[in-house]
Amino acid sequence: MQKQLVVTVIGADKPGIVESLADTITRQQGNWLASSMSELAGQFAGILHVAVPDEHYRSLCEALVMLPGLTVSFAEGQLSPEPACQVMLSVTGNDRPGIVHEVASILRQLNVNVADLTTGCEPAPHSGAPLFYAHALVALPPQVALDDLVTALESLSDDLVVDIDQDLSE
Repeated sequence: MQKQLVVTVIGADKPGIVESLADTITRQQGNWLASSMSELAGQFAGILHVAVPDEHYRSLCEALVMLPGLTVSFAEGQLSPEPACQVMLSVTGNDRPGIVHEVASILRQLNVNVADLTTGCEPAPHSGAPLFYAHALVALPPQVALDDLVTALESLSDDLVVDIDQDLSE
């Protein structure tokens, strides 16, 4: 039997962190299924989904905790079915405090689940002013139309643009 393990890792960024994680997981008979990793403000931050045979679960956790310079935590996961309707959306607008909260609040109000989210800020092409962006893979509940989601998000401000990059349900 396989356990599903979600691993979070943080530590000072340096070359070789991903390799040491992969080596440890492989040596403990784990299978690296998915991950998201970034360098943020000089720190390596990662989250991984690993499947591991029951009999290697404890030894994998113990080996990962022993990796030098990293803080590692675990949560036992489970395989979940794919949602009926997933879309990839991009939100772009002038950056301001609270914009992530506003977008997240709209998603919660519509009962839209966020499966994956990447946000950032970059200079606008012509003005250089900070431009906020978010790319999100979201699962729409059956009662929410895609147009309603876009309208709700665009209602947050006049400069907010919402693009649907891909409708993954078709």
